[in-house]
Amino acid sequence: MPRKRRSTKSRIIKAAWNLFYKNGYDNTTVEEIIAASKTSKGTFYHYFKGKEALLNSLSDLFDQKYEELAAAIDPDMSAYDKLLLLNHELFHMIESSVDIHLLAFLYSSQLTTRDKKSLADNKRFYFKWVTQILDDAIKSGEFSDNSTAEELMNIYAMYERALLYDWALFKGNFSLTEHSDKLLPHVLDVFVKGV
Repeated sequence: MPRKRRSTKSRIIKAAWNLFYKNGYDNTTVEEIIAASKTSKGTFYHYFKGKEALLNSLSDLFDQKYEELAAAIDPDMSAYDKLLLLNHELFHMIESSVDIHLLAFLYSSQLTTRDKKSLADNKRFYFKWVTQILDDAIKSGEFSDNSTAEELMNIYAMYERALLYDWALFKGNFSLTEHSDKLLPHVLDVFVKGV
């Protein structure tokens, strides 16, 4: 996808989710999304059929965050520290800018949709980049080689989905970021020792 087109779509998605968080999904109009994203009505409808279509764009918002982090992260960091940082930054973004009710709705819709399951799409930047980090860690000996990078990726993604589901289930009554900061090192320690 050309850079300009991707950035326009990204602006729309980011503006929409910011408004959903501030005003709630039901209280956000397409017109407000258009104004906040500095696009036109025609441009909005070129990318999305309507406001409902934006609900499945949450994985795009997550990938935008990962792309920002990929551009800024120190390449010399250990894989262990990279994964701790990525998880912390993503969960902080979710906790501070994603409406928990919409997150719960998205997770439940992923179970019943016949369409592409956007959160499990291994073509996403998230899956490609984290799998590369894991593969590099296995090759360097930082993580045990008794599992493949793909197997570790499945465990890592399952951990993140489980924690997000739990956070939504309990209506955000605990800090997602702080909880993950305490638990993720235990998962990564298993990657070091071997699954």
